[in-house]
Amino acid sequence: MQRRLWRLITEPEGVQAALAAEGDASGAALATLLRGDRGLAAADRVAVYANAYFVRIHACLRDDYGALARTLGPDAFHDLVKTYLMAHPPARPSLRHAGARLAEHLDTEPFRSIFGRRCVYAADLARLEWAILEAFDAVDGSVLARETLAGLPPEAWGELRFDTTPSLQLLALAWPVNSIRERYDAEDDDATWAEPPALSPESTHVRVWRNEERVRYRAISKLEADALAAVQRGEPFGALCERLAGAVGDAEAAPRAAGLLEAWLTAGLLAGLVA
Repeated sequence: MQRRLWRLITEPEGVQAALAAEGDASGAALATLLRGDRGLAAADRVAVYANAYFVRIHACLRDDYGALARTLGPDAFHDLVKTYLMAHPPARPSLRHAGARLAEHLDTEPFRSIFGRRCVYAADLARLEWAILEAFDAVDGSVLARETLAGLPPEAWGELRFDTTPSLQLLALAWPVNSIRERYDAEDDDATWAEPPALSPESTHVRVWRNEERVRYRAISKLEADALAAVQRGEPFGALCERLAGAVGDAEAAPRAAGLLEAWLTAGLLAGLVA
């Protein structure tokens, strides 16, 4: 009974289409399991839950992808959610995971072209907003103290390896969509946009992380993005300095490495030292 109700409620084309696929287009067999009430036939009662199923997921995705929803507008975002759920119905009980593949959906034809006509950077904006959600839900991590580093002998620095905070994510995007999310964050919840904000394509690297119970995101240079990715891979500090020397020259490598390390400590990106 539960499996049958699930099929009827989640059918993208509606309850009547699901009944027809079962060979029960009239709803007669369903009526032997569910009573009609207050003038509603059994199939109509199930349709109430089918409509609520979509509305609830739509509302959750609108919350998870607030800037994307505002950029596309209510009608286009409604259509996006409908096509997304048809292609990627939820596979886990929690609504938290319902939107996990939305950026992938926006990068897949024909949806890339369909929604790209409304907003060419929609997939990148979805990637950023999902990273923000992931950072919000990431497990807590410790924060590396400067005092820990200050007590290390100079000869130990070359082999130092750092743990990054579990919430840290690095994004390589084709559009500077962080500016769109910044505008969204600065506006009231009931604000609307008549048209998607204009953007020019630009290779953009963004780090997303949580610090002091707040999710933060910031556009960074490719140099910093490459360096942070190397830290996440477990490369020692000496190798990081060599990497920087190859990019900026020997004279600039040490001060650049020190500057990045200081910025990462201040932002709370480093969780500790790898033993």
